[in-house]
Amino acid sequence: MASSRVVLTPVGASAIVGSLATLLLGFVTLNLLLLVLPVLVLGVVCVELLAFDRSTRGFGPERFRWKRLENSSEVGIDAVGSMALDIELAGPRSFYAEVFDPQPESFEVVGGAPRLVTYWRPGTPTRLAYVYRPRERGRFRVGPTMVVAHDPFGFAFRMTMLENRWEVLVTPAISVEEAMDFPLVGGRAPAEAYRRRVGPGSEFRSLREYEESDDARKIAWRKSGIDKLYVRQHEEEAHPEVLVMIDCGRDMRLGEPGSECLELAVDGGTVVAGQAIGRSDRVSLMVHADQVVEFVPPQRGPPGADALTEAFGRIGLVPRPFDLARALETATEKLGVPTTIVLFSTLLSPFGAVEAAVSRLRDRGHRLIVLCPEVAALFPAEPDPLAAAAMLFASEPDVRSIDRAVDRLRAQGVPVVRYPPTEVREFASEAHAWLHAQESPL
Repeated sequence: MASSRVVLTPVGASAIVGSLATLLLGFVTLNLLLLVLPVLVLGVVCVELLAFDRSTRGFGPERFRWKRLENSSEVGIDAVGSMALDIELAGPRSFYAEVFDPQPESFEVVGGAPRLVTYWRPGTPTRLAYVYRPRERGRFRVGPTMVVAHDPFGFAFRMTMLENRWEVLVTPAISVEEAMDFPLVGGRAPAEAYRRRVGPGSEFRSLREYEESDDARKIAWRKSGIDKLYVRQHEEEAHPEVLVMIDCGRDMRLGEPGSECLELAVDGGTVVAGQAIGRSDRVSLMVHADQVVEFVPPQRGPPGADALTEAFGRIGLVPRPFDLARALETATEKLGVPTTIVLFSTLLSPFGAVEAAVSRLRDRGHRLIVLCPEVAALFPAEPDPLAAAAMLFASEPDVRSIDRAVDRLRAQGVPVVRYPPTEVREFASEAHAWLHAQESPL
């Protein structure tokens, strides 16, 4: 958008105001020098402003041709990305110009420069190129590029924007594909692609007591008695299904910048997804607050790892509470085969009718594992005893709320793991090992 007016700089405004003040002083004192000098200065400034206004009249995006080159569109945290932009002046007149390509505050420029000051001639291309390192995960926009025309004396400027925004997706520090090689707990090899699960297969596994929901055709009549009935359990060979569920509600903002609960959840979820895909599991992702923010259907193999890495990069905080009961209900509706759900959450939000949701989840053959960070360890220890006591007092309500939530889930038979923030990857790897265990986790 072109600027229709010339904007005075502090230098230009000071020159005009100072000249007028000096001229007024000359009238009061009848000093000839104080009358002549400010008139000359005002004349020079006005002539320069009129000349600048004429030379930059119609200054706008149409006076430029620009093109962003093959820039980085996906960069990992603390990796480096590149940005390059070619701009050519198509207008009839030359001028002094400042070109600036705005980038997010979390982008640290480590090479080149996003700002250039030059004397611009028509038909002369100018390249703006720099290398940056992102410090935060998420989706960011670079641009639009700002072009500022200055008069030679610095009295005024005109400014316009070139609509050439570029979107950059900053993915987690470890990608899903890299997480495939993360050390597994218990020495389990990535090549172990299958596990056995209870199902409608033909191979006998064990007997258990009859329940009302069981199929009567599975009753083992020869092993049953008058007082007790037993049913046969069979197992089948199958690729496991894993759903990584991320709580992106407002309570996931807890923690130091860069190590908030949401970032820990993304880091741990990436490890679970990578190790599961490394064993040929099918992995899906659900990001949920009070409703579904994003759902990635089951993925497998390297293409699935890339899709999940991009999805983890898009996860952002939502300013609404997490609804666990609704999240489990939604997962029950979306999952077509028995699936293990690995939930990363602070468990601070109200639960709702979570007991009924867990029961329906089990009826469909799914199981739930919850990984919850130790809130007391989210912030570094305070060396001052008074500050430490204040921090303990401030966090005590959250700690009590989480303890009640953990007890409530464990009463339903749901395994809940409390992990130190610095060991989220190790605990996520251990949770993945549980997925392939015959016995229930924990």
